[in-house]
Amino acid sequence: MKKIFRLSFLFLFSASLSFGQGTIRGNVKDEKGETIIGATIVLKSNRSYGVITDFDGNYSLKINDSTEQVLVISFMSYQTLESTVHPKNGEVLIKNIFLVPSSQNIKEVEISAKAVKAKEYYTEMVKKKSATTLDYISSETIKKSGDNNVVSAIARVTGVSTNGGFITVRGIGDRYVKTAINGLRIPTLDPFTNNIKLDLFPASLVDNIFITKTASPDLPGDWAGAFLSVETKDYPDQLSVSVETSFGYNNQSAFKEVITSQQSSTDWLGYDNGFRDHNHKSFVPTNMSPTKYQEFVALGLGNYFNSIGVTEHTPWNDTYYKLGLVELKLLTPAQFDDVNAISSAKSLYESGSYHSDAFQVINSGVPNSGKSFPNNWNTTYKKAPLNFSQDFSLGNQIKLFGKPLGFITGFRYQSFIVYDPSATANRQAKPDGIMITVPNQITEEASRESNGWSALANLAYKLNSNNSISLLFMPNFTGVNNVRFSTDVADPVEFFMAKEQFYESRKQLVYQYKSEHYLPLQKIKLELSASYTDGESEVPDFKRLQFTKDKNSGNYGIGQDASRAFRYLSENVFDSRLSAEFPIGDLSGIVRKLKFGGEYQYSDRNSNQFNYLVRYGPQTNTTLSNEGIDDFFSLDKFGMSSGVFNGVPYSSLDRFYIRTDNPSDNTIGNSTIKAGFVMLDYSINPLIRLMGGLRVEQAEIFTDAFKYDSLNYSSDDGRRQFGGEILTLHPGKLNELSYLPSINLIYKLKDDELSPINLRMNYSQTVARPSIRELTDVVVYDYELRAYIYGNSDLKMVRIDNYDLRIESYFKSGDNLSLSLFYKNFNDHIEIADAPFGYTWINVDKSRVVGIELEGKKVLSPHFDFRANLILVDSRTTYLQQALLISNGIKTYIPIGEISRSMYGQAPFVINGMFTYSADKSGVVATVSYNVQGPRLFISSYDREFEVYELPRHLLDAKVSKKLSKHFNVSLAVRNILNSSIRRSFNRNEGWVLDYDNYTYGINFNLGISYKL
Repeated sequence: MKKIFRLSFLFLFSASLSFGQGTIRGNVKDEKGETIIGATIVLKSNRSYGVITDFDGNYSLKINDSTEQVLVISFMSYQTLESTVHPKNGEVLIKNIFLVPSSQNIKEVEISAKAVKAKEYYTEMVKKKSATTLDYISSETIKKSGDNNVVSAIARVTGVSTNGGFITVRGIGDRYVKTAINGLRIPTLDPFTNNIKLDLFPASLVDNIFITKTASPDLPGDWAGAFLSVETKDYPDQLSVSVETSFGYNNQSAFKEVITSQQSSTDWLGYDNGFRDHNHKSFVPTNMSPTKYQEFVALGLGNYFNSIGVTEHTPWNDTYYKLGLVELKLLTPAQFDDVNAISSAKSLYESGSYHSDAFQVINSGVPNSGKSFPNNWNTTYKKAPLNFSQDFSLGNQIKLFGKPLGFITGFRYQSFIVYDPSATANRQAKPDGIMITVPNQITEEASRESNGWSALANLAYKLNSNNSISLLFMPNFTGVNNVRFSTDVADPVEFFMAKEQFYESRKQLVYQYKSEHYLPLQKIKLELSASYTDGESEVPDFKRLQFTKDKNSGNYGIGQDASRAFRYLSENVFDSRLSAEFPIGDLSGIVRKLKFGGEYQYSDRNSNQFNYLVRYGPQTNTTLSNEGIDDFFSLDKFGMSSGVFNGVPYSSLDRFYIRTDNPSDNTIGNSTIKAGFVMLDYSINPLIRLMGGLRVEQAEIFTDAFKYDSLNYSSDDGRRQFGGEILTLHPGKLNELSYLPSINLIYKLKDDELSPINLRMNYSQTVARPSIRELTDVVVYDYELRAYIYGNSDLKMVRIDNYDLRIESYFKSGDNLSLSLFYKNFNDHIEIADAPFGYTWINVDKSRVVGIELEGKKVLSPHFDFRANLILVDSRTTYLQQALLISNGIKTYIPIGEISRSMYGQAPFVINGMFTYSADKSGVVATVSYNVQGPRLFISSYDREFEVYELPRHLLDAKVSKKLSKHFNVSLAVRNILNSSIRRSFNRNEGWVLDYDNYTYGINFNLGISYKL
């Protein structure tokens, strides 16, 4: 060991005397892909001049660029390797080196280019060497397919399908797929789902995406379908600049008049600047039925009543009424006990202007409060522009204080509009509990406009050969404006019409830290990583306006259903991990190591809602003139009028807002997960590798209404009512200790570096916990479902047993083929179900999934290759059918019978295919890709009468790119060539008899031009 340190010092000293401008960089690994720490790289012509590899296996050596040089690479018990290099004109050459044990004969030596993480060969190598079963998609493949965000790109991976911005893996989605950024968690920022929307992340800032399908002790234990890690861009070894501009044409929206809403001046930046927002503290509530005390105070008797000890909280009685009449001179003190005089005084009070005068005083601030809301109820139209995106990145590696500093910065902006002028939707109902009816048959115009930007700043600094740190900052801003004008044609007399405007902005500020350390004496590798995400989601002014049109007269009418809602959600997540790894024994060429560590994760969530309704005075004419929405909600109509009705003076409000304040509108929640693990990765011999261990997780989740928690109300306190005193908001609590074992066995059926055949077997236990939102008994209206969703504080944690078998074969030609079998058993599986008052989450007793995956790549010629994957799944959920009854806030489940059906969210098949042509000489790359998933349960039902399935959507995309010069490239992509609809339908005896909804958003043509240095 002392000799190694002396040699290290000698090499570092001699390196400082570098006399040339050329630089050789790279890394050194063994044939298993493991980094080699302490390997020496010297000049054959001057063996006293060289360097040693650091704890990442990396090296950097400056040499004279005037002539060829021979590098000698050596390490104890490995064959020495020589490589000729000749950097010219001060360039940086990347040379990665693979050493083989000295006991093996070297038949062929291959020096490859830098192991760039964005390249497919890098991800393929990681997949081969991994102890777990995983799949991936690289940035290189993403560029070929033309996908512009992570959710589009990942749909190409075996067993992966998409649902909006969310994904399912092996047909399993939502809570059973966990997403991380560089292995660390970020918040969901969604009130209805348990996972994050991946369309938040632009593909241009991503190197690769790994989808781990079998568990290991060093991974979080709360997933079953997949643990997905989005790996952000890594810094390059030399200056790299990339600029790409893209314009998109959609045949249903571009240059056409599309429905939209009034927008803020910053919508294009992905957030609202306050145009839609409101100062909720300034709202003046309306008092339509003031108490006698309030009336007397408004008439100037407040000081008098205070002087005699009467306040608003004093129980009112007839004595106080008579005292007030005396102060108003309607009754004399001498008549205080005169029944006839009292009756006459009360009659004068009731028939006079006192009520009217008091009403005006009490509600004097209401008109201006109503006028503070803008008159933006009506939808509008605009000519949609072209879709647009702009990408930029800059990276390099420089010296700071004599040590290497790598950095990369990236930015992406994107704006697009989709529009369907003739969407349809239907909703079912059972008004008498037996007959199924279709009360809602809806046609609508619908548009969705999305604007947003993401950025990335990544710094990595090597303190010395054994210690490095890296910092990452990634802000994401996205704003989505949804607008629809729907008409329900089912009623024989009237059209029921609705205009809805739903804008949502999301902000995530992701901060990450990572440090790696190597202790050479103990041969221990330490890794510390931490992430903090500041997340916010806002829905400012979700407007729902409903009105009617008489089918005979054509007259419009408006009811009491104009509402506007404001939602504010903050969710912050801190995730940290510390691990240590050290080798077992000194055998070369095989993996034997022990790894252990711990993890701490904390998240807090605060949700606020403000719901307003517009109400009208008794004299208001609710008949609209030619759909005169703008005139009806004109701000000058939010005033007060007075008059005489049946000889009695009155005052009333013409238009006014009421706010449905409820303690459940302000909820809090937090979760803490503490975990520890120990893992053994042990090669019994060069052919058999065993990896397994135990992970222990302690999870605590708490959620409640802020008011009820601050007042320390017990769980069964009768004052915990909400929703018109129909429901009771119980605190949601979970405190579980989970022991999660896992074991992976890898057997090399063929031990060949270039064409191995591996057999992988895995068993693991994992869990899926309900989210803070799901445990909160609060009600939220969902724009997509057109219904209310409420939480369930009775939810239990899901426990899953996972079995997996995969055989994978690689060929020297570049072909590969893999076959996987998997089985998963779920206890207390969670799904969303139709229920009284809307939808809620429930536990079902037993669920299981069994499936087969087939994946392959075939190189057809030097220019053509084809890759495809197929997954077939059979799922089954068995549960006791129950009717949910809620009375006086108490839930009661009445058993009916046993039900067996397919598992919620589970697609029976997923097919992906990609055909690629590439010609290096001409610089042409062309790709055609296809994706489809089978029908999957979207909404379950207690009695199976309302089950809704998302039907298959055939997605066919194509892209062709051409290199114009060394630095410029142009591309044309066509997405959704078949103009396939997003269709969800009610299931009736396996027949799709009625569409729940059906949207067709057109074909997208994207033209891009890029510059790279």
